[in-house]
Amino acid sequence: MRSDKAAIRDLEERGLNAWPALQTLLVQGWVVRFAQGYTKRANSACALGPDAAPLAQIGPDIEALYRRHGQKPIFRLSPLAGADDDAWLAGRGYYRIEPTRVMRLATLPDQPPRPPSGFSLGFTDHPDPAWIESFTAGDRHGTAGRESLRAMLGALRPPARFATLSHEGSACGYGLAVIERGAAGLFDIQVAGTLRGRGLGRFLVAAILAQARQCGAGSAWLQVLAANEAACALYRRLGFTPVHSYAYRVAP
Repeated sequence: MRSDKAAIRDLEERGLNAWPALQTLLVQGWVVRFAQGYTKRANSACALGPDAAPLAQIGPDIEALYRRHGQKPIFRLSPLAGADDDAWLAGRGYYRIEPTRVMRLATLPDQPPRPPSGFSLGFTDHPDPAWIESFTAGDRHGTAGRESLRAMLGALRPPARFATLSHEGSACGYGLAVIERGAAGLFDIQVAGTLRGRGLGRFLVAAILAQARQCGAGSAWLQVLAANEAACALYRRLGFTPVHSYAYRVAP
């Protein structure tokens, strides 16, 4: 049976593959990622195993890499980081933000749900310009990173399915499933604020899961902010269970 650390590393690797950075450096067991500042996931350093050097040893070199390119150093700390790494960052004034849960679903639904009246859902293999423009318009990271997002999605190598939910012909919801080695990673599921509270989020997730199954996935996983209680509750109702958590440490 696989150890907990092996299961965590598996999901961490999938997460890196599913949300590609534009440049990646390997520094003594740390994966150091750059994507012109668009999203912390693609612009932070993370450890991938017990062979990663302690930050007390390698941290200043990673900091220098980010500052050389005009970026604030960010570290993403999962249970794979060393026991003393968080304390080292705290001692240098790094603040902790966005605790995030990584959750997994063992079995996917075999039948897609029926869209609510007046709604339709479409899937594409690649994001068209309208998907990217509409996605970033509703994305909490804003439209400034639109070109970075386009480049990142263009660097995606595992197959993916881009979902667009429409209401009476107008796009109102989005999502992304990246399928790798039999598992689908779900990213940035969003529904227009004016339509929330109508069960559309549950429909969108269930439909993406069914689509992923049709594409060969047998399980799924996702990352969700721990503070997003509504989303966490939704995923639990759909059968997702937590595997591990991570959080960011951001330079002052």
